Amino acid sequence: MLNYESFRKNSQKEYLGYCEQKGYIYSVQIDVNQYSVVALQNGRITVLITYTIQSSLVRN
Repeated sequence: MLNYESFRKNSQKEYLGYCEQKGYIYSVQIDVNQYSVVALQNGRITVLITYTIQSSLVRN
């Protein structure tokens, strides 16, 4: 569960923009290959979407 304190301490976040309805939007790494897009408004975190990325092997 992502709360404000864990969000604040997370160094793996990226600011994406601002939404008038949801507040400040960030991408936050929550685990290995797992990210959430969250909204921050008035100290409250709302998870908008969570997704997992796949590692790919590059072959020469």
